[in-house]
Amino acid sequence: MRDLDPATAAATLSGVSLNRIRRGVQGLVMSNDRWRLIHSDDAAFTFKAEPPVPPDLEPFVIHLDEVERITWDRLARQQVRSQVRFHLKNGDVLTFSGHLPDPA
Repeated sequence: MRDLDPATAAATLSGVSLNRIRRGVQGLVMSNDRWRLIHSDDAAFTFKAEPPVPPDLEPFVIHLDEVERITWDRLARQQVRSQVRFHLKNGDVLTFSGHLPDPA
């Protein structure tokens, strides 16, 4: 596991179709939709679900003031898929998984 700064995380997630998984008090919850990073800045990361989704589905926003750390890893048996994880201060972990490049 490797720690990332927000700029490196944004560059790693940019342009990639992603699965979203949330691990928290409700257990493991995987979104049925695919997501793309559409915006990032010093305050937040904003993801939008890819079609087909209802047109009124709101973007998914991660506010960086709620994030304790951001990490990247690739599971040992995976050759091309890796994960960027947002470790939230409340103990939840948001994982975005896909065919991600190794962070620079």
